[in-house]
Amino acid sequence: MTDRWYQVFRRVRYALAWLIIALVSAWPPVAAETGPSCPVAALTDAVGFHVDLGDHACAHEDDSRALTLADMLAPEGAARMAPVAGGLVDFGFGASRYWVSVRLRNATDTAGTWWITHDIPAATMLRVHLVPDGGGADAAQTLLALTNRDRFGARPIPHRHLVSEIALQPDETAMLVVEYTTDQATEMPFFAETVAQFFERTQTETVQIAALTALILGMGLISTVYLYGLDGRPALAYGAYMLAGVALLVHLEGYAFQYVWPNAPGFNQAALPIIGTLLVVLGLFFVDRFTLARNHAPRLHMLVLFGMGLLLLLGVLSTVMIQLVWFKNLILLAIGLGTILQAVLAVLALRRGQSGAAFLVLGFGALAAAIIFGVVGYLTEGLFEQEYVGMALRLAFLFEAAAFSVAIALRVRAARRERDLALNEQLRLSEERLSLSEALRRAEDDRQRAANAALRSREALATAAHDIRQPLASMQLALTAGEAPQDRIASCLQYLEEIVRAGLDDNSAPLGTGEADPPSRYAQERFEAGIVLKNIEAMFGAEAARQGVALRVVGCGSHLVADPLALMRIVGNLVSNALRHAEPRRILVGCRRRPQAMSFEVHDDGQGIGQADLERLSLRGEKGTGSDGHGLGLAIVGDLADENGFQFGIASVPGRGTVARIEVPVLGRAWRPAPGETRKANSA
Repeated sequence: MTDRWYQVFRRVRYALAWLIIALVSAWPPVAAETGPSCPVAALTDAVGFHVDLGDHACAHEDDSRALTLADMLAPEGAARMAPVAGGLVDFGFGASRYWVSVRLRNATDTAGTWWITHDIPAATMLRVHLVPDGGGADAAQTLLALTNRDRFGARPIPHRHLVSEIALQPDETAMLVVEYTTDQATEMPFFAETVAQFFERTQTETVQIAALTALILGMGLISTVYLYGLDGRPALAYGAYMLAGVALLVHLEGYAFQYVWPNAPGFNQAALPIIGTLLVVLGLFFVDRFTLARNHAPRLHMLVLFGMGLLLLLGVLSTVMIQLVWFKNLILLAIGLGTILQAVLAVLALRRGQSGAAFLVLGFGALAAAIIFGVVGYLTEGLFEQEYVGMALRLAFLFEAAAFSVAIALRVRAARRERDLALNEQLRLSEERLSLSEALRRAEDDRQRAANAALRSREALATAAHDIRQPLASMQLALTAGEAPQDRIASCLQYLEEIVRAGLDDNSAPLGTGEADPPSRYAQERFEAGIVLKNIEAMFGAEAARQGVALRVVGCGSHLVADPLALMRIVGNLVSNALRHAEPRRILVGCRRRPQAMSFEVHDDGQGIGQADLERLSLRGEKGTGSDGHGLGLAIVGDLADENGFQFGIASVPGRGTVARIEVPVLGRAWRPAPGETRKANSA
């Protein structure tokens, strides 16, 4: 709360305190002087008969508490009695003994019985006497004699109100004298009615009170449940606050002593200030939590904490100090200020625009008005009956429960709206994160594709470099030997050009594009198988002769549909491997016609190799012992065979040689391995 509002609150508080003090000082007390005699109250047996005895009563305040019944029945005692001002028996707060008398007459022709209500719920002592007309103290009949130590069962008529029964003969007159002391309010409702009327009235009151109390309790519990779904602590505080309010109503009406603690008269005497202070404390705690005063008005929040502590202290001290008049006034003042502070918190929440704060202001405002109404009634004697305070409190609690239900409903709806907005924002952020994740995934895919393309390009370059070596070696041998036929050199150059195109040009596009698969680069065409074999003989003949190896190439006139360059590179790698690593004496290259394929075979009688080493050497980069190659020959053969739909097999026996076989579909029907199947070497 800002300094400006804090100063306003202080001024309002001081003005209210001075107003209460002025009312207490200026209100006229009950007249104690000798005045006109009190009229006789005529009792009848009419249906619905009810008479307010306060209009017929005389009263006296005995400051010394020394007067007895005999003293009050004596002529000088009767002279002390004065008519009750305003017809309401009320002396304000005081420690005196109070005497109230009224003359009653049976105005019927038959004997009658009436019940007299003289309810002092917190009386420390109460005696009711019926004195025959003209009789003295020795002829008096004591109808009721109770103290604050008596349990509820000590009442002759077990009812929440203190009631005495009188019986009068036809036209009989008698004086009813009530003497009492109390540590709390001195107001005494005082009326007579027939027994039937008493039960009809009290039953109607009970039904009304029970219905209102049940309605308040039900609305409070429902609101508590709704609020608990929003925030647990304010909900529990509100639930406890509503229970304290119901307990206050039940106690004020006398039901608590009758049903809840009938055997605890001591607690019944102190229950009102305890429940009242606890009610305001719980209300402050609830509104402080509900309006988030700790965050929005820290100074007012500290004032609330101080007020709660002070009220709790006063409630505890009331058990031993309630008989002191100044202490009673202090408790009433603290309760009044506490209810005003509740309304102030609600007003500040309304100024902040908090959802439901307007109904919070209405609820606390109604309750504050009812409580202040009761406080003024306690502080000013004879102003109005406390029954009106009870009715005002019941209506205020009912209105407050309804207003709080609406306030809590609005707060829950606002919280749900905020939650929906938060969920939508969270969904938006999640979508953004998902989009970012998707973008990152695509970037990672692109990076992986680029890496794969780069790896594929490096492998293609390595393969091309490996295949280029053989035609270059053939040309070098031809030129070194001084024999350089033009057709042989042209054939080598053409082969080099095809290798460069297949290995370099066709693999340049994926570099940097991120494409996962290279473009198709192996064009099939129909050609004679012998062309491949002739090129092999021209390419490797000189090198074989230089090494002393008998290279025999068997011609073939059959035709097939395939990629001639790929087939040339496969057979060339097989022959090159045999010359370089097998240490053979003879190499035989030829082809065989099969039903669905043309089989190209390379036989050598070299040193051979074991099956385990053969499978290892089929992997890219794996070299044999003592080899100066790059470990690419068999890997290149296998890759080219897979890419072109050829079936490649190799078998070798250590010490006897090796047979490599390539089966090419004669009509270009590409063979592809089934999913999960790997390329296997054929047995010899």
